[in-house]
Amino acid sequence: MRIHTKLATAAVLLSAGSMAQAVSITFGGCAASDGSGLTTCQSGATVVDFNSTPSGSLPTGYANTGAGGGAVVAGSMSGQYAAPGLTDTTNYLTVPAPGSNPVGEVTAQIGGSYNYFGIYWGSIDTYNTLSFYSGGSLVDTVTGSDVIAAGASFGDQTAAGSNEYINFFFGNQTFDTVVFDSSNFAFESDNQAYANVPEPATLGLISLGLAGLGFMRRRKVT
Repeated sequence: MRIHTKLATAAVLLSAGSMAQAVSITFGGCAASDGSGLTTCQSGATVVDFNSTPSGSLPTGYANTGAGGGAVVAGSMSGQYAAPGLTDTTNYLTVPAPGSNPVGEVTAQIGGSYNYFGIYWGSIDTYNTLSFYSGGSLVDTVTGSDVIAAGASFGDQTAAGSNEYINFFFGNQTFDTVVFDSSNFAFESDNQAYANVPEPATLGLISLGLAGLGFMRRRKVT
């Protein structure tokens, strides 16, 4: 599993006894049993798979908050949306909605506070954006460009590198709302997952950082 953090380097940043928080991004999911392709590997996660949502609508907790909106669809429509990997045979979310103005936004009120979000992101584009909020305050924003810089491929409807299951870990920061934005056709996703989990990559970096500080201190006093 590839791991990338939204930090300039892998260094742990410490200041006045507090740590600078950053979301970490990993690539990798588990095979889904419903024909959708990939889903989260996180045990105990709540997964929104859109399978029971009628085409053209949105599931409970999801609302159109932009000019173009979004909708649950299935299959592919040229110039409008494409099933993740072109192999997802189930319902999934596309933003903006087919036939609408090519600027869309969907807001998901997820009914709790979580520090993990997973998403099967199809044909990752630079104009796709995820924003995470807690109590109305912005926690972090991740663009398609960020994910591509982390190691994904750009906008290919069939390449595995452009149709990834992506995991976002927020450490001790939580979010209660996720906003999906796209300024063109389209931001396609499936098997969105929410959970509260420990974040091994961040914990490992903290341990390395503290160990390094301890080593430097020992060298100084000897």
